[in-house]
Amino acid sequence: MPAKIEIGSATIHRIIEQEGPFFDVMQFFPTLTRELLDQNREWLQPRFVDAEDRLMLCIQSYIVKTPHHTIMIDSCVGNHKPRPTRSFWHMMNSNRYEKNLAAAGFGVNDIDFVMCTHLHTDHVGWNTRLENGR
Repeated sequence: MPAKIEIGSATIHRIIEQEGPFFDVMQFFPTLTRELLDQNREWLQPRFVDAEDRLMLCIQSYIVKTPHHTIMIDSCVGNHKPRPTRSFWHMMNSNRYEKNLAAAGFGVNDIDFVMCTHLHTDHVGWNTRLENGR
C-alpha cells in the first residue's frame, strides 16, 4: 500500500511503527504442520515468513484526514507499556512511530479521534503516553 491514498476530499496515511519478524510461525499457528509449512515456503518466503520461520508482520496505524477531522485508526504498540510476554514490545522506548507520524505531516496533537478496531496490545498502545513520569 502506498504511504497515502486520496479518496474524494479525504486522505488515508499509513503510519508504520514496526515491520519485521516477530513470532515463530509454528507457535503462532499451533495446528500448522511442518509438512504444510514446507509445502508453502516458495510463496511464503521471504515476504511472509523469514528464513528462521518467524512471521513477518507490520505493526501500523492509519490516519484518515478529512476536511474536518484527523482520525487515527489503531494506535500500535506504544512506548513504556509492560508487555512481559512479548520481549520485543516490553517497555519499548522508541521514536520510530512519532518520526513516521511526523514524516506523514502529523503530530500527536493533530489527532481528533482514535478508533480502535479491537483491543489487542498492538492496536491500543499509543492511546496513552508517559509524560513527565505520568
